[in-house]
Amino acid sequence: MENNKWSYQEFLAFLMIYGAEMNYPLSEEELTFIQERTGITDVKSIKKIVDNTSDADAIELIDAYRIHYLDTPEKEEKVRQDLEDLLKTGGLHSQLEQAGIHILERFI
Repeated sequence: MENNKWSYQEFLAFLMIYGAEMNYPLSEEELTFIQERTGITDVKSIKKIVDNTSDADAIELIDAYRIHYLDTPEKEEKVRQDLEDLLKTGGLHSQLEQAGIHILERFI
């Protein structure tokens, strides 16, 4: 899967994995949530891309896809809601994780 030809669902999976891993490794529960939310069966391949992407490159990638896929307020709101739902998964979420989600929201 080339990250310059991602579908919206693949981009969403990247965004959600990146946000989830800002402070702690992704839990199986979070990975399952992302897989269910996006419908991506091979979500682990996207996780591998996230793990091998620098923050600077991730920001550039998010910005490029934001312009392409998040071109309406409704689409932006849906991604915001998905990110908020990710924070509602089990376990405690630190202020840093919550701040990470808010940083991603600013990108979108």
